[in-house]
Amino acid sequence: MKIYNIQLDSLLDIKNLNLAIGNFDGLHLGHQTIIERLIQKSKEINVESAIMSFMPHPRQFFSKKFINFNIISESLKIRLLNELGVKHFILLKFDHSIASLSPQDFIEKILVKKIKIKNLIVGYDFKFGKNREGNVNLLKKKSLIYNFGLEILKPVKSEETSEIFSSSLIRKYIQEGNFKKVNLYLGRNWSLNGTVVQGEKRARKMSFPTANIIPSNLIHPRKGVYIIKTKLGENTYNGVANFGERPTVDGKKLLLEVHLFNFNSNIYGKDLTVEFLAFIRDEKKFENFEQLTNQINKDVLEAKNYHLENYHGI
Repeated sequence: MKIYNIQLDSLLDIKNLNLAIGNFDGLHLGHQTIIERLIQKSKEINVESAIMSFMPHPRQFFSKKFINFNIISESLKIRLLNELGVKHFILLKFDHSIASLSPQDFIEKILVKKIKIKNLIVGYDFKFGKNREGNVNLLKKKSLIYNFGLEILKPVKSEETSEIFSSSLIRKYIQEGNFKKVNLYLGRNWSLNGTVVQGEKRARKMSFPTANIIPSNLIHPRKGVYIIKTKLGENTYNGVANFGERPTVDGKKLLLEVHLFNFNSNIYGKDLTVEFLAFIRDEKKFENFEQLTNQINKDVLEAKNYHLENYHGI
């Protein structure tokens, strides 16, 4: 997959693309349906497929409160798009010049002149241009004037829950700790990735050594204890993790503490991918370490039973 980082005034030497536009944050099952249609349509009209996304996410550009907002990292998004068969990934810098473009100028300057699209695929609720005034009705009119094909896809719903797949809904469920729905809607387990850093080794003294990761700038899950599995190199390990500030030890910073089952190696400085499977309980301040240790034993037992029931192994 070819990757292009462009601005409004950048030259882009590609043309006749079948393009889908969106942030595709999370690349959930609804997004995957759009991409499947993108690939299929590209073969039908004999042009190459392309995705155009924005950096930063427009919501982050307009409001500083969206610091921890994205569901997945840009690198994971690119890897997944490549695996799905997309040929071109166009990352458009979202700045004041893009934000101030009228919907008509966005079509003419970006889609027609810069990208020279042959066909465009968007979702039913696609909005674009200054103040998000552009919509699919405008695209229909302009597609006739500029002679490009247009497909508007209907919303995609979960067969299990009848909810429409959306990034906003997935963010809500991540913050609630509802990883049954998060992982169902993503079509894979949601994960956090980070480098293992040295902690204060209190958990090791309680016979629960942990790998500590400072959270990335992705969306943060609900503070509490989770059943997880991890990827370390080519190996997978099951475990339990706490995401929070560790109130029992007067912690001040957010930390993801991961306890791996049947594992006792030094992995400081290693990259660890932690997949969230299920929420156990909220983070709590205990009166002493004995109460904390007893609760951790219960959490570990619950996590091991979960792994036995769902994955047939600890």
